[in-house]
Amino acid sequence: MADKLVTRRQFLKHAGATAALLGLSEAMAPQLAKALQELASGKPPVIWIQGQNCTGCSVSFLNSSYPMVAELVLDKLSVRYHPTIMAAAGSKATEAIEATAKELKGQYVLVVEGPIPNGEFCTFGLGKGTKDLMGNAVPKDKPIEEWMNELVPGAAAVIANGSCASFGGIPAANANVTGATPVEKVVAKIDRKKPVINVGGCPSHPDWVVGSVMNALLWIQGVKGKPDLNMWKEDKTFFGKLIHENCERRAAFDAGLFLEDWNDYNPDMKLCLFKLGCKGPVTYADCPTRRWNTAVSWCVGSNAPCQGCASPDFYKGLSPLYQPLPNVNFPGITPATDTLGWVAAGATAVGIGAHYISKQLGKKNEESPKGGEK
Repeated sequence: MADKLVTRRQFLKHAGATAALLGLSEAMAPQLAKALQELASGKPPVIWIQGQNCTGCSVSFLNSSYPMVAELVLDKLSVRYHPTIMAAAGSKATEAIEATAKELKGQYVLVVEGPIPNGEFCTFGLGKGTKDLMGNAVPKDKPIEEWMNELVPGAAAVIANGSCASFGGIPAANANVTGATPVEKVVAKIDRKKPVINVGGCPSHPDWVVGSVMNALLWIQGVKGKPDLNMWKEDKTFFGKLIHENCERRAAFDAGLFLEDWNDYNPDMKLCLFKLGCKGPVTYADCPTRRWNTAVSWCVGSNAPCQGCASPDFYKGLSPLYQPLPNVNFPGITPATDTLGWVAAGATAVGIGAHYISKQLGKKNEESPKGGEK
């Protein structure tokens, strides 16, 4: 802190901001400050490797400008390996992975960006190699599957960063010729007891990554309990509510005011974009309240439908992106029915609000959506 000219008061203020990011009460700020100070002296190691990815989640992470929090966290962590931002290259870079795995076994957090493909589809670093016809040793690229086998057992926890790493995403959609597999499934084959935290998003929001890593570290350090995860092993701090519930156009949805043709668009109307493919009703994320690009805006705020990039069903299960969800039937929105077909992404009728069901289906509060009494 002295090197950074940060006073204790400023440090506590930053700890309070971090507590807010993690969804903790202000009462936790002193404990968090103590933990961060201990983490700073110990420089908790992070190994960040990339599978079949586009590096979009790394770029998003590096664009973080949350006031002071990102700087605080990044300055206090020791990112031993990150192929996009590290200065070292070649054998010097991979030696950092091997040294960390050996010397800090059980202490480092393994962040994996992108799913794990089969065989030689994704390789980095040098393996044991082979021999040429003359008997000379020839270095061989090491598949990421081998890296996972080496790094997962010694990791304190594994963070699957982005929807591709967490659920397969775009690489696992359609033909999936590479056999792209979610990180969690690969980890389960290596060590079923190893903690895995998924971070959805394509790309993931910087706060989601920082917060998930910090929550994992604080749990490992014994400062707070195990992160509260949803059914997809995502931190509920960021993925606890449907986007639809906090959408700024929710009132238009409830009133049945939908945009049906982009040529009729009037930005002042703020019509609901459900008919044009919005996937907010089946996607859990805090985009409407957290927003992106220093809290400037988000997809719907920029007059585009939510594409559901944080949903486990992205991309394959939610495409085509600009068409309404086929398994969600609302009278007047999709072919009229007497029942509510709420199947996509495992959502339930409760997810869109009982008041909407009651209003749209014309039932009284004391009646069920099917017309029978409760």
